[in-house]
Amino acid sequence: MNIKVFDWEEIIVEGLAKIIIPKRELFIRPDGLYEPAWSPVFYNPLMEFNRNITVLVTITYFNKKEFFFIEPLSGTGIRGIRLALESNGYGYINDVDPLSYYYMERNISLNSLQGKLVATINEANTFLNNFTFSGIIVDYIDIDPYGSPIPFIDSAVRPLGKKALIGITATDTGPLTCSHKQKTLRRYGVRCQKVDFSKELGLRILLYNIALRAASNDVAVYPLISFQHKYYYRVFLKTARRGNESYKVMDKCSGYILYNSENLDREFIKEPNEVKVNGQKTQIIGPLWICPLGDPDFIKKVINEGTRQEYINRETINFLEELVRETTINQPYIRYDKLFGLHKKNMPSINTFIELIRKHGYEAYRTHFDPRGIKTNVPIEILHEIISSF
Repeated sequence: MNIKVFDWEEIIVEGLAKIIIPKRELFIRPDGLYEPAWSPVFYNPLMEFNRNITVLVTITYFNKKEFFFIEPLSGTGIRGIRLALESNGYGYINDVDPLSYYYMERNISLNSLQGKLVATINEANTFLNNFTFSGIIVDYIDIDPYGSPIPFIDSAVRPLGKKALIGITATDTGPLTCSHKQKTLRRYGVRCQKVDFSKELGLRILLYNIALRAASNDVAVYPLISFQHKYYYRVFLKTARRGNESYKVMDKCSGYILYNSENLDREFIKEPNEVKVNGQKTQIIGPLWICPLGDPDFIKKVINEGTRQEYINRETINFLEELVRETTINQPYIRYDKLFGLHKKNMPSINTFIELIRKHGYEAYRTHFDPRGIKTNVPIEILHEIISSF
């Protein structure tokens, strides 16, 4: 089909997809960068990494078999189009914006996907709730909002099949990392404290809230991959529609972090009354997710799939390999510059310090959350002894 492209539009290529968007050069900020929010229809090139991971996760999870998906916040339709072209998905892409619907329709035709994708125009929760009562079994749902995903979680978990997959993005990193404490309490029910692992804290707050909302709908969630990248969080969770399983997940994985800002000790606890808090610098933070942030074996399968795709660059593979290593340690990362600051000592390179920890018989890895962070299972007392030996 011949699709007319106007003078003020352009065709861009991402993965195996081609889409029409308003010319990016028309929406340039004073600093010379493209501003997606200024465009009449939303396309963010910085989220290509996010979409690449989504394609790899769905290929891996569904083992290249056909699956039915719905996407309630589609914009130009790029994510759904890529799922149809690259992951063997078929389904519905939706947006409340009439202009987005116009572009989705044209981009479906541009990629010859009329038999695999249907574009609709609906408010996101209405769109999701319609599937709840349709009797249609949904294998995968992708929630990629501007801001917090919390307003969509209840509606998103209800249409899922008995065993399914859900991908969720959160761009409200300010509240999640406790930069906006009032919003954190209002939106996520957590009274924030200043910690040295704020980026991981945000992910654990997000996962807890997703798991809680899912459990209230008798859906259990299990993180396969969770990460922070640039200005957003992204999580992929396999789901099971069983009330008893959702109870077990919440019982096992909801808890608190006991944090001592004087020596940077941190540990997971189930309930605040489990410990006696000694000293003014000891804080109890939560409720939040205290189980692992992902499944290392699944991430390895995603990496294997990524090496087969020409459009997946080495940077993405390296990122996933780092996730494999750090996901094996279920302990919040620790800022090594803060540790050495407590001792008022000059820091060695982070890699040198990691090797020293390993020589003492413990695991230690760098973390994607923070270039100054270390994931390690070494007790805090021994960590201070190692630093004192410098």
